[in-house]
Amino acid sequence: MKKIYLSLFVALLTAGIAGAQCTIDSTAQTTPGANPMADQLPCIEKTVAYNETVQGKIQAYQDTSFTIAGFAINAHIVVDSVQIDSIAGLPTGINWTKNPDILYGGGNGCVNFSGTTTDTAGTYPLTAFGTAWLRIQVTNPIAIDTPYVIHGNLNRYSPFGDYYVVVINQGAPCVHPTTGIKDFSKDLNTVMNVYPNPNNGSFEVSLNTGSRVNGSLNVIDMTGRTVYSQNLDIMGLYSTHINLTTLPKGIYTVQLKSAEGVTAKNISIQ
Repeated sequence: MKKIYLSLFVALLTAGIAGAQCTIDSTAQTTPGANPMADQLPCIEKTVAYNETVQGKIQAYQDTSFTIAGFAINAHIVVDSVQIDSIAGLPTGINWTKNPDILYGGGNGCVNFSGTTTDTAGTYPLTAFGTAWLRIQVTNPIAIDTPYVIHGNLNRYSPFGDYYVVVINQGAPCVHPTTGIKDFSKDLNTVMNVYPNPNNGSFEVSLNTGSRVNGSLNVIDMTGRTVYSQNLDIMGLYSTHINLTTLPKGIYTVQLKSAEGVTAKNISIQ
């Protein structure tokens, strides 16, 4: 009899989860990106029930360029699919659901945020963690067409990018930040290096910036927990040593966040 009750409970729980999924509206977002954008998303009032859905469309490909051994290489990155496993940074009591489970390149999806929070009023940046399956195609100087898998921070590849929610006191006006929350910065990504990678938890982060960078350097694990953080106010050449040898093996994200933008690089601690 206990097994019957347990089976019934699991079935009801599964049905409840399936029923909580958001409904995809492919007409709401016809180009890669999210709707509404973060600065147009209704604020979350403390102690008031919240329920909002964000529609998204993922890019089918991304073109990028880099230099190896003096050769300028143009790469065509085809996005096969993306699976978001967790979203870190949400206020306490605010939950999320997604539809579909795996979002294919060029496809539409949605994320629903719902619940009630009593957290402090303010801006809460969000980080999506999961897996992205890609193909990297290069024609010059040699022909390359190879699969590639990314584990960890997916803000650069999810349709929602660098997203945030705002918590306000009950009855207060909904005011979004005008500075401090920006999208992925290609310039910051170019000037930040993390090495060696893979490593045993001991590694260097170096920056070579032509302008002032005022923000924070963080290391985030796969659950969205910040395991290391330091404030930065630098310009020019900068290097810092980070020792996380006591942490479990796995994929971590080194994140640089400033008013100029946000960038992140995944590392593997082995």
